[in-house]
Amino acid sequence: MLLTVHVWRQAGEDEPGGFETVHPVQAREEMSVLELLDAVNETLERQGAEPVSFDDGCREGICGKCGVTVDGVAHGPEKNRASCTQSLRAYRDGDEIFIEPLRAGAFPVKKDLSVDKKALRRVAKEAKFPVAMKALNTAGCISCGACVAACPNGSGQLYVGTLLKELPPLAKTPQERDERSSKVLDAAEHEFGPCSLLGDCTEVCPAGLPLENLTAVARENLRRKDPEKYG
Repeated sequence: MLLTVHVWRQAGEDEPGGFETVHPVQAREEMSVLELLDAVNETLERQGAEPVSFDDGCREGICGKCGVTVDGVAHGPEKNRASCTQSLRAYRDGDEIFIEPLRAGAFPVKKDLSVDKKALRRVAKEAKFPVAMKALNTAGCISCGACVAACPNGSGQLYVGTLLKELPPLAKTPQERDERSSKVLDAAEHEFGPCSLLGDCTEVCPAGLPLENLTAVARENLRRKDPEKYG
């Protein structure tokens, strides 16, 4: 099928951006969104234009690097699938598709579709990075950031709640547990917006993390206020 792809172009964080229309782009319904971007770049190169920059990785849905926004939805129209595993089965010959970066205040655009997701890393570092990665891996979180981009408030509550849910068993002492959780909460409040429990985050999460993970944030906040009562 031949598609018309409107792809976001932006030279840098402080530069203006906008959609560039690329047509025709030859695609197949079994292709992934990232394979479509490969086809877009092949088309641009044939036309003598600069290829689109986007974040690439394992292409198996486990590294969390490749997220983009497809027709207004983080990762794409299929629920709980990373951009690299999103198929084009919903599209037909002649359709138009809009691809832009993950949209969140915490994720500034580096170039075109590539964004800076260091905010996730800064929060994780407050729990000691190797420990945080172990906690997130245990939960199945791939740190893709789609939950932040899907939230109208730019909240990272699903990511933070998942981290806080798995951190306690990894602490050697109650004091260590409380210190790590407190630092994570403070960093998350600085990096992300407030949560309003809309649940959009769970619909785009490739790991299918449950909404219940958000309660870990409330639990740790209560524990910080009164550790004896909520310990």
